[in-house]
Amino acid sequence: RDGGVDESERAKARTLRHEIQAKVKQAGLWAPHLPEDYGGCGLSFLEHAYMNEVLAYSIGAASLFGVVAPNSGNQKILLKYGTDEQKKKWLVPLTEGKLESGFSMTEPDTAGSDPRSIQTTARRDGDEWVINGHKWFTSNGKRADFLIVMCRTDDPEGPEDRNDKMTQIIVPTDTPGVNIVRGVEVWGRSSDHVEILYEDVRVPG
Repeated sequence: RDGGVDESERAKARTLRHEIQAKVKQAGLWAPHLPEDYGGCGLSFLEHAYMNEVLAYSIGAASLFGVVAPNSGNQKILLKYGTDEQKKKWLVPLTEGKLESGFSMTEPDTAGSDPRSIQTTARRDGDEWVINGHKWFTSNGKRADFLIVMCRTDDPEGPEDRNDKMTQIIVPTDTPGVNIVRGVEVWGRSSDHVEILYEDVRVPG
């Protein structure tokens, strides 16, 4: 299932990857999708599109340039919607490669392509959110230091304003109640996707 790659070969690959990433950063090409203030190279949307066209010629090139999902998507979320404190705590180290993140939206009993059908809930209890729900195919969940979890902040059966009830909440993976059930295989191979049960997970509001 792992293609017969032993740990020594993996270690060599990691070393080579880090060496290439260091050269990319030195060349000022790291994280092209982010502004320079947050460790990126500040390309416009069109410039980034041209760069992606070139990177697409090589498998794995995106990660060498610091623009690989779900980290890149989570970085954009934090950049646009995060507070200054959240950007300092999560965005900066994520961009620097000191942290890994996961995106937790898809659920086993609903269509992952329709986020409006999400059943995971987050309710207020004082100055905390309490999260309960069941997710699977949480991207990069095996390696993530924190997750961005898509929740409903009201009754999921309520008929009105379904879109307004959805909230994304930052959840560190070592928070009590974050229970990783298993890794989820893709095409019969192991992956970084995981199934997660959120059971009375409490995070600051």
